[in-house]
Amino acid sequence: MSVWSRSISHYCLMALAAPLVLSIPALAQNPQQPPPQAQAQPDQQPLNQQQLQQLVAPIALYPDALLAQVLTASTYPLEVTLAARWAEKNPNVKGEALEAAMQKEPWDPSVKGLTSVPQVLAMMNEKLDWTAQLGEAFLAQPNDVQTAVQTLRKQAETTGNLKSGKEQKVSRIPAPQGTGYAGPAEYIVIEPLQPDYVYVPVYDPVVVYGPGYWPPAYTPFFWRPSWWVAGPVIAFGTAAFVGPALWYRYNWGHPGFGAIQTNTVLYSRFNRVAVAPGAAQAWRFNAAHRNTQFKNTSLQRQFGSVGTRNLQGVQTLRGPQTGTQLGKGAQGVQGIQSNKNIQGIKTSNTTHIQNNKTIQTNRTVQTNKTIQTNKNIQGNRVKTTNRVQAVNAGAGNKAAGNRNAGKVKKHP
Repeated sequence: MSVWSRSISHYCLMALAAPLVLSIPALAQNPQQPPPQAQAQPDQQPLNQQQLQQLVAPIALYPDALLAQVLTASTYPLEVTLAARWAEKNPNVKGEALEAAMQKEPWDPSVKGLTSVPQVLAMMNEKLDWTAQLGEAFLAQPNDVQTAVQTLRKQAETTGNLKSGKEQKVSRIPAPQGTGYAGPAEYIVIEPLQPDYVYVPVYDPVVVYGPGYWPPAYTPFFWRPSWWVAGPVIAFGTAAFVGPALWYRYNWGHPGFGAIQTNTVLYSRFNRVAVAPGAAQAWRFNAAHRNTQFKNTSLQRQFGSVGTRNLQGVQTLRGPQTGTQLGKGAQGVQGIQSNKNIQGIKTSNTTHIQNNKTIQTNRTVQTNKTIQTNKNIQGNRVKTTNRVQAVNAGAGNKAAGNRNAGKVKKHP
């Protein structure tokens, strides 16, 4: 399992294990022992152009609006996984029905919009390490990412593999003046022929950018959707109806996040909110939707420990119990919203925890002769060697008709 996947899985396991951990008496600690001093970490070294081109190569030839939304959504990798699983389970929800469904989800709007293009979400979920790295690179080096994309577009055009067709329009625009961004004299723009429909290009970066372009250490990945078969250098599947779901545009030649502009009309339609009409607004990162720690030390200092402040974002995770790696089937986690009032399986305000055996921690224990702790949380065996606090073994147990509610079955 990769570093990024372990990092994201770590927070899910923390959320699952919290009730069990809190039920065990705390070990004695030395009150005189001072906390360890935090050591200052050096600034993260910026990625060079070869590294950035390797990251953006699979999406550099996407239409501008889709490219911009992928970059912004990649800054929230856990929510991308949640959205990808939702899209997989709801393949026929589109148009206004999709807009209505997204109002019920707590994800960042950029992630919600990508549910209109499930093929892209599937790739981002399957390549979760790449998604997380892409998001950090975009946050830390937006100007360099813009340069890398344009360099690759020019290379693909030089090889004859990027051109207009029935799926898209490829054109050039002059660089704006006085923006403070030193880029090329002109920029390559990719737009869909019909604004409400987007064709997602599928291509092998090694082929499309030309043989010999990539040094062996920087070869990008080639992701193939289920419908892909060997054929043209750039293949297109069925057009995806996006409507107002892709509301960003790439404002080429503008520095920082000013390069990602929000179409407030489309944003308002999809998210069903009232946004004052007017000039497009620059994209802003919302740390509240970031549920995983940054690897980039500069981003850690800039945004703080965002990986620990939003564990309730895990509550909508669904998936088969096949392991702990997000993107490849993590066990569903529901109802763990905070560490408040969690004391073993004590009757309190603790929200219910769904394991293999349903244990409802309301006022009574229902129809359970024994309270069984789950032996398999995210594929890990949990041994209950300490006594879990009795669940009000008095009247509450009798009300449930349970004679053994004050006992805990120990697993070998």
